[in-house]
Amino acid sequence: METYRKPKKITIKFFLNQLLEPAINDKGKESYPLYIQITYNRKNMQLKSKYAEYYYNLSEVKPGLMDFEEKVLRKIITYEAAQTGEDYDLKGLKKKYDVYSYSIHQTIEDYLKPKLRMAVLKTNDELANVLSFNSSLATVPRLLAAARRLFPGFDRHLGNRLEDELAAYSQFLQLEKAPLFIYTFPTVIDWVDGSYKEVLDKKLNTIYKENPSYRKDILSLIENAMTEKLKQLEQ
Repeated sequence: METYRKPKKITIKFFLNQLLEPAINDKGKESYPLYIQITYNRKNMQLKSKYAEYYYNLSEVKPGLMDFEEKVLRKIITYEAAQTGEDYDLKGLKKKYDVYSYSIHQTIEDYLKPKLRMAVLKTNDELANVLSFNSSLATVPRLLAAARRLFPGFDRHLGNRLEDELAAYSQFLQLEKAPLFIYTFPTVIDWVDGSYKEVLDKKLNTIYKENPSYRKDILSLIENAMTEKLKQLEQ
């Protein structure tokens, strides 16, 4: 008979790290970065918030941010502990948090941008280096639209696979809008532990009931992007 083991308690607390050099806010007050202390199985560690800024006090933190990061961290620890068992500790959590807390949208962007850039370079046009792929405002849809305007017949440089992936991303964005500073967006860990994948799959099955290939293409795109992103854990 399998022995039931009570899940170990996860304690997460947020604090301003006043041991670090402060920044001066617009009111002339010293502000500090937001940090997170995690306790699991009597082991402690601290890491810097991924999405926060510098604050004078915790009341300045944007609503929902701390709840969001706590949820992500709990998911990561719960998932990793389930894979590792009794031997799990917090070692390597900083790197895992950096990867797992990435939004799914940004993960897809990071996956598609290098491919789109290669297609731009294939044009051999003197304007190929005009497009700034590193700008935060340069999203894949905007870059694609710009490339089509700059380079006549640009789509012939894409190749069938990239063309299909770009089409799948366009469909995905119609269903799931990119996050705009609202801390409810799906992250890599939501895909890895299956929770978001299950929700999305149900939505796709409903919307594309008559066109199952759309569902398959969107799920395949995200899976490929996730595979590339998770390679960072091995580096």
